[in-house]
Amino acid sequence: MIWHILTGEYPPQPGGVSDYTYEIAKALAADENIVHVWAPSWSAAVPSVRGVEIHQLSRGFGLRWLLELSRGLRSFPGPQNIVVQYVPHMYGWKSMNLAFCFWLAVQRNCKLIVMFHEVAYPFRAGQPRKHDILAIVHRIMAWIVLRSADFAFTSNDSYHDLLRQLAPSSSAVGTLRICSNIPFNTLAGCVSDGGVEKTENRNFVVGVFSSFGRDICDLLKPVLVCILENPSIRVVLIGPARAFVDSLTTCLPGVAGRISSTGRVEASTAGPYLQDCDVLLQLYPDGACAARGTLISALASGVPVVTTRGPVTDKLLLESGALMFTENSAADIRATIESLQSDGESARRIGDRGSRLYEEHFHSKTIASALSQLGIKF
Repeated sequence: MIWHILTGEYPPQPGGVSDYTYEIAKALAADENIVHVWAPSWSAAVPSVRGVEIHQLSRGFGLRWLLELSRGLRSFPGPQNIVVQYVPHMYGWKSMNLAFCFWLAVQRNCKLIVMFHEVAYPFRAGQPRKHDILAIVHRIMAWIVLRSADFAFTSNDSYHDLLRQLAPSSSAVGTLRICSNIPFNTLAGCVSDGGVEKTENRNFVVGVFSSFGRDICDLLKPVLVCILENPSIRVVLIGPARAFVDSLTTCLPGVAGRISSTGRVEASTAGPYLQDCDVLLQLYPDGACAARGTLISALASGVPVVTTRGPVTDKLLLESGALMFTENSAADIRATIESLQSDGESARRIGDRGSRLYEEHFHSKTIASALSQLGIKF
């Protein structure tokens, strides 16, 4: 089967869609498909994958980009399997690239599959008028794309609900989960290079995997202060959190030896840091959501995950038994972590369920298999 993947970002460009596209292209190629990726040109070297050909287009997502894309696709025989990685702000034009949406609408002799990583800017009370305009235009763009696509997917329940409102009644909107781009050691009891080897009489290690933006740090601060009141617990912040650690230890110098940050880590080396933890604490302002790459990577690690529910929490996550949900208070979160500390068997069961849930719903091979069932064979 031959696949054409359209994306606004691809390695070495950073970003979640870039990583996702790379993983899906690899998985499709590993299943003996031929994959063509159409992405903006980049000065650094593009990673080479057997069976994946990269077609670099002009930057800017304007008329020149569309003409190059059209000519490039016409050079291949039809019908074609085209997968669009869709994020409205990824395609430029101040996040309002209607021309690209209309271009999708006129495509013929192809099976057009669209993966909505994001749908539209939200409406919020009191926000500037320009943001309301953006929210309206994004919904018009999605409306057009949904009527152009043969199949449309998104990764979580909240986006799915919005797409169902915008899609024609005859269209089905499916779910394709996102995958982790972090390689993990799947052999029980093994410690990979780069991690901290587990020893007797060590502290119970609570890890947090995040990019540590301000909203996450504000959410974590009172929780970590409460957790560190337990002298047997050590906290490792996996990501660029040294400034956050400094702010905590300045206020609480007594915990300086029990909280640390790895600093920024590459995806290729992040696995050992996650798997050397006893528990991963993954908190988000709007609750656990299947669109959160850090949460999905935590699930994939096989380490038990403690989190909280919120307005965007997916039914799959709530009903799976693969995460330890707790009430959204520092005391409840600490109590949940301590319960796993005292019951290693329960912690292992939750970790095992998490890795199984990942394999069944989120693994790149699972996603590639679902796409292959929709593609045109020729």
